[in-house]
Amino acid sequence: MDTLLQQQQQQSRKKTGPKPLYGEAKKMVSFRLSPRALEIIRYVATQKGVSQAEVIEQWARLIGSNADSPFAQKTETQELAPSLN
Repeated sequence: MDTLLQQQQQQSRKKTGPKPLYGEAKKMVSFRLSPRALEIIRYVATQKGVSQAEVIEQWARLIGSNADSPFAQKTETQELAPSLN
């Protein structure tokens, strides 16, 4: 019965775009940016051939992967040999 319920929930879920690249659905948000910041984001998006949202996603994930970030995922290698990072 759980399987039937899961299938119904998946079928009733509104499709809002392509399958998530990062294993989770994206949420709609808005930001206020300076004209210069927006210019940079648009330029990078055009150069990489991706959306402006994807540029921000990649930057956030890059910042989050920094060893000093509270969002960094600690791996066994990082814990054993932090000087290699």
